[in-house]
Amino acid sequence: MCHSIAILAEVQDVMKQFRVDRLLSYNSTRYEVKPTESVSAIMVNRKGERILDEFRWGLMPFWAREAVCGERDSIFSNPTFERIVRKQRCLIPCSGFYIGVPEGKDTTWIRVKMRSGNFAIAGLYDVWRAPSGEEELRTCMMLMTEANDVVLPYQRSMPAILDSEQAEAWLAPEQKDSRQLRSLLRPVDDLLMVSSLLGSAQEKLDISADVGVLA
Repeated sequence: MCHSIAILAEVQDVMKQFRVDRLLSYNSTRYEVKPTESVSAIMVNRKGERILDEFRWGLMPFWAREAVCGERDSIFSNPTFERIVRKQRCLIPCSGFYIGVPEGKDTTWIRVKMRSGNFAIAGLYDVWRAPSGEEELRTCMMLMTEANDVVLPYQRSMPAILDSEQAEAWLAPEQKDSRQLRSLLRPVDDLLMVSSLLGSAQEKLDISADVGVLA
């Protein structure tokens, strides 16, 4: 489970790094984004344009087991997700993510980032429509893979982080082979990541003076 993420990159940097064609919505300098909140994501529309927009983090219905963070093996073996995997993939720009480790009544927070800076997490998106048909909501979920040695001391899975080549393949509309798509979702090399102990929940939230750690 990924408890929350940070999105600190400026929009110009995100658009350049991920070759975005059109901006619809983006909020930068967000030190903590939690499930059910809006999160920035990049998708490819029917014209082949890369669109940067805001989505609700968590598919509907929200109570579904894999609404927020879907495990790779479970998603790719579930017929319910077949259509979404083939046609509705996205990238979630990210500067770092948080892991909560319960310790009695308290929680210790671990912050994980890439040494190279901002990165992309593989995701899936969907459009939820109210039964009345009048309300429409764009939603997305994050995909998880097995943890590397940086994350494994805290949990067994981690976000499926993609390098630039993997991100291109993940967004390619012509790519519909589930085996090849699944192969992109593998653990990041340990040496490319770094983790830091934040301790209290207050320290986790009070990171505005520590922008350089995640930027």
